[in-house]
Amino acid sequence: MALWRIRVAVDDRPGELARIVQVMADHGGNVVGLSIHTDAVGAVDEFIVDVPGSHHRMLADLAERSRDGDVLAVPAAPRDVGDDVTRALLLTARLRSAPNQLPEALRGLLGADDARWTNLGKPVPDFPEEPESVLLVPVGPLRAVRLHRMDRPFTWTESARADALVRSVLPPTGPAPTRGSVITHRGTELFVWQVGPEDADALQRLHRRSSAETKRRRYFSGINELSPRLLNVFCDRERGLTLAARPMSGGEPVALAHLMYTMDPGVGEIAFLVEDIWQGNGIGTCLARVLTAIAADWGLAEVRAETIPDNQPMQRIMRRLGATLSPPRDGTVQARLPVAGTTPSRRPGRLMTLLTQTGAPGTAELQQ
Repeated sequence: MALWRIRVAVDDRPGELARIVQVMADHGGNVVGLSIHTDAVGAVDEFIVDVPGSHHRMLADLAERSRDGDVLAVPAAPRDVGDDVTRALLLTARLRSAPNQLPEALRGLLGADDARWTNLGKPVPDFPEEPESVLLVPVGPLRAVRLHRMDRPFTWTESARADALVRSVLPPTGPAPTRGSVITHRGTELFVWQVGPEDADALQRLHRRSSAETKRRRYFSGINELSPRLLNVFCDRERGLTLAARPMSGGEPVALAHLMYTMDPGVGEIAFLVEDIWQGNGIGTCLARVLTAIAADWGLAEVRAETIPDNQPMQRIMRRLGATLSPPRDGTVQARLPVAGTTPSRRPGRLMTLLTQTGAPGTAELQQ
């Protein structure tokens, strides 16, 4: 018997994981570890498998089940068999007494071959290998840990794990704030807050003021007003987060931004609606940055947005943030944005560059 770490890109549909595991079982493989990742290619399942004899035929059969026909396998060690959460918590506990050991902890967390301190903003040719084999983890405005791993690329999920470990040893700043002021890149200042049931009437009025085209771009179909069910979804904090924005001078909300949980591990879904007369002021981009920072604070690895092909403003927003857009499929375009590392500053008191309101939780030094 031999231990192997095997990665397979799987289709996101019911029963696909069971089919992959069945292939392993057919070859006598015993799955002793499983981790589900998100990455540029989509969902990636990583198994630790105890395999009797040669593993080559099993890999060939797995490749036939893989979404892209590719399977990655590297030898694993008995120490790799264990609970990832327990391992991460132990590393966090050790770092509290020796934070200078952060590179070594990150190397242990992700199984990297090398880890070293480096400077941000100035390329250092530490590792000449493929970019996917290098992960840069910001630790402050000027410093980072540079990780290298030869045998398999780093995933977006692993980047989020590294980000979380770094934040666990920085001075506490509280959760990412969801109430305060923001300033768009066009200079529009808004007050933003998380909506609740008490905001239902105001949200309904916002939709009634919005044109049919604005609502079609948001909901992919013509609606006159929000149904009670949809209003409940927006106001239900168990389903995710909905932010509303209004002028600093007061008045009705002029925009909504949603960050919703999905059934895909480490993936959130975002969407926006901006009242017609307020469009073109950078509000969508500003709220998208806020949601992305909150997603990082939640530990998400990726945010996705689905829109219709002719919604060019939404597509420009996502491209501006660095998202990858898929070709139109079934009448929609999907934008996928990795979350970890998208907030450039990690200095104490400024982990999430969101809000500027004095006294808001965690906003001692925040600037938009």
